[in-house]
Amino acid sequence: MYLATGSNLFGQWLLLEPIISPFQRVTGFNAKEIPFDITSVDLVKVNWSYNIFKTDKTICISGAWYGKENQYISVLLPKECDDSKFKNLIVTGNDYKLILIDGTSLTLWVIDLENESDVKKLKFNETPLESSPKKARKGYNIKKVLTTNDQFICLTEDGLVYCGFPPSLLDTSHYMGVVCDIQCGYEHFMLLTDTGRVYTWGNGRRLQLGHGDLENLDLPTEVEALAGIKIVKISAGGWHSLALSEYGDLYAWGWNDTGQLGIKHDVKEKKSLQPENFKNYALPIVIDIYDDKNQQVNLNVTNMACGSRHTALLLEDNTVWTTGNNKYGQLGFPTDIYENLYHFKKSYQCDCNVDLMCGPWTTVLKCK
Repeated sequence: MYLATGSNLFGQWLLLEPIISPFQRVTGFNAKEIPFDITSVDLVKVNWSYNIFKTDKTICISGAWYGKENQYISVLLPKECDDSKFKNLIVTGNDYKLILIDGTSLTLWVIDLENESDVKKLKFNETPLESSPKKARKGYNIKKVLTTNDQFICLTEDGLVYCGFPPSLLDTSHYMGVVCDIQCGYEHFMLLTDTGRVYTWGNGRRLQLGHGDLENLDLPTEVEALAGIKIVKISAGGWHSLALSEYGDLYAWGWNDTGQLGIKHDVKEKKSLQPENFKNYALPIVIDIYDDKNQQVNLNVTNMACGSRHTALLLEDNTVWTTGNNKYGQLGFPTDIYENLYHFKKSYQCDCNVDLMCGPWTTVLKCK
């Protein structure tokens, strides 16, 4: 079961309202013919105008597809993606292209969303690895793929990272540990290793890299401010970044124009509550959470997710807290009450264990 709040402008959540808020269960009652059971499919990716689902036998799209809204279709796959390959097929996409990856052969197909017949087949660009005992190949087995705008990054089970189009192998031989997670924003990337080290690179003009400056970086560089802290989770928004420590402490940095970092300001200083005074942060800062009585919430963060300009947290008591831009109701609050939230506020109490994810303008809960 899925619960969603935020943009439904293109019918991607199978509900009647163009804006969903607060959280609503996704049932599919608005669609006349849905080629999949919404209660049993796996939600793979939430985009601005459409969602990607995967079933046991096909890949499905809900929302805008080739210029038409309120679409609920099964994607016509390339002939090479037969039944024998489908179980290893990984799918992702953005507003410009749908990407299919064969997780065992390092082959991908790029489907142009302007022209369905335009399908490009690409091979991963791989530097020979056998000569390096530290990076001896154990097999491909891609476990995670991400794309936003023109960004593309993927991670294999044994910690190899590929970036770009066509995907090229990234040299991670000098990292502290093996890469275990990847994230990407609109213009920056993040890596996490199994020793808890965080590396970032890309465009730094909105401080999203966390190195204390506005410099762009071509290669992954460790976030030194987090070097003494074991990080277990990372997340990237449009232009902001999050890291979660092994003790449940949340660190945030980057762009904060709509309060997406969730930093609580002194309520006694009215001047500080003006949006123009909410500064961006060039270095990671620990985030404290306060309830409506301005009392600090002493609960660990267990999961987090970022949208374009908003952030959602899951605490250990199964409550969801959100902050940032609420233009489409993505924080779980009515848009006429909150245009933005400049610090975290409890938006939902889950009655079951959930996974948390965000799209650009959406927050989603998946009941386990």
